[in-house]
Amino acid sequence: MKINLVIKNIAYSFGANLISLGISVFMVAFVPKFLSVDDYGLWQLFLFYFSYLGFLHFGWEDGIYLRYAGKRFEELDQKTFAGQFYGVTVLQILLAVAVTIGSQVFVDDSVKRIALDCAAWLAPFVNFTNLCNFVMQITNRIKDYAKFLLTERIVFFLGVVFFLLILHRNEFRYMYYAKLFSMISLTLIGIYLCRNLLRPHFYPIGKIFREVKENLTVGSKLMLANIAGMLIIGIVRYGISMGWDVATFGRVSLTLGISNFLMVFITSVSVVFFPIIKRMDEDKRAAAYRTIRLSLDVVLFAALIGYYPLKCILAWWLPQYADSLIYMSVLFPVCVFDSKLSLLINTYLKSMRQEALMLKINVVSVLVSLIVTFITVQLFHNLNLTVLSIVGIYAFQCCLAECFINYLLKMNLRKDILIDLVMCGVFTASGWFLDNIFGMIIYAGFYLVFVLAHHNRVKNTFAIIRGK
Repeated sequence: MKINLVIKNIAYSFGANLISLGISVFMVAFVPKFLSVDDYGLWQLFLFYFSYLGFLHFGWEDGIYLRYAGKRFEELDQKTFAGQFYGVTVLQILLAVAVTIGSQVFVDDSVKRIALDCAAWLAPFVNFTNLCNFVMQITNRIKDYAKFLLTERIVFFLGVVFFLLILHRNEFRYMYYAKLFSMISLTLIGIYLCRNLLRPHFYPIGKIFREVKENLTVGSKLMLANIAGMLIIGIVRYGISMGWDVATFGRVSLTLGISNFLMVFITSVSVVFFPIIKRMDEDKRAAAYRTIRLSLDVVLFAALIGYYPLKCILAWWLPQYADSLIYMSVLFPVCVFDSKLSLLINTYLKSMRQEALMLKINVVSVLVSLIVTFITVQLFHNLNLTVLSIVGIYAFQCCLAECFINYLLKMNLRKDILIDLVMCGVFTASGWFLDNIFGMIIYAGFYLVFVLAHHNRVKNTFAIIRGK
């Protein structure tokens, strides 16, 4: 692939994620300003359920992604893909009906039932458009992928502005209408972009099911690893939703959402790193790992300093959430561990075809999450401990995964892991126990010591990045 095309593709992906980040900042900063605390909590609960809809294909779409990656759009067999597109859609409709019936029987809380039902009926739109999105990626139509990514965010943003700011309809249902309209718009665009694969001409039903079976076999392992990864935080959030009211869930979700802003950039960059590491000579991978890791440390630890002024701004802008903003000092370090997992560790594991190992690491982390959530919610019923457990679980997962990287690449990362834990511990303690200005001074001092201690390595790393 030509370098100019690679740069353009990176620019499209990064630009789309940057605009998406701007919209996310607006959503976090303005939506809780206009919705009541209860309505915002219901909205966050809906988003929580919505985040899992992408797994209702059970690895079907992941298998398509893995098996057909690198094909040109013209090379995709129309009859094969038509069967998969229509099959996925029918499955999602059946699952939406099943969830709606199940919620009536098993969910007693009417508010939680509303959030679940509203999310379930978006499943057909979500997984149809996800498959369209995968088709754009595997056929290297990155420009179309970027447009596709932006469409839902922009239409949703305009819908929220229309309902909240123009019509002053400050209720959950109008937020849902905006989301529904954005998903319908995205579906129509997906139909247009993939129209050549959607003509209702199919192979015999037996061949369609054989294709489905193969896709499920290939994709299920990767999907299970992804589900387990999401469940790590999902279990804790679900524990909070069950142990406390919807308003409390909304407050914690707000601070968690703010803490995760940086992940938008990490996601866009990780798409670029995977093929580079995949093609890299094995004897160079260890050195590259250390270089990338140190670069991440310098950037991520510096980004944590932004917590202190951000907390002051948010306390002024959202006074009704001022008490819960202290949780940001606990949840910001999540970005450090999650970024390393997403951008570096998982990318290396996938490049070395260690999907099974990824699954095992995530399953162990899920079990830890279950145990810790039970203790903090059921036994102690302590919200502070529950929120603190989030970063503890992420730290455990990251350290466990890096221990395997340590073994696979024959490196010694114990000192680096310890430094990560100390820096995040200092940040959390200073943000929790000290006033803003004193906490900032202490953490900035530790960061300065970190940079000076690694001065030569930092200098060499940035020289490598600049190509000197």
